[in-house]
Amino acid sequence: MTQAHTPSRSSFPVVVAIIGLFLLFWFLTSKVYVDGVDSPEEVSNFTVPDTTLAEHEGAAQSLLSTSKVTDAANGKVRLSIERAKALVIAENSK
Repeated sequence: MTQAHTPSRSSFPVVVAIIGLFLLFWFLTSKVYVDGVDSPEEVSNFTVPDTTLAEHEGAAQSLLSTSKVTDAANGKVRLSIERAKALVIAENSK
């Protein structure tokens, strides 16, 4: 009994397609990353504020505990966190 011989397919087109997809992916990602990065001059001028943890926490606590009018024309204010909690509780308890 003889077995039927099935023709083998060439893997060359598949390999070329895979390499082409990798090249396309590389091109698109490199284009996005190169266009998205600022020029080296702009990046080198960036400085990180030199504050201690205590100074940072103090500034955060100050923002959370004080009220301030931010935009009087549009009626926007920044409330203290305690006042905001009280207003939410009062509004939802009705």
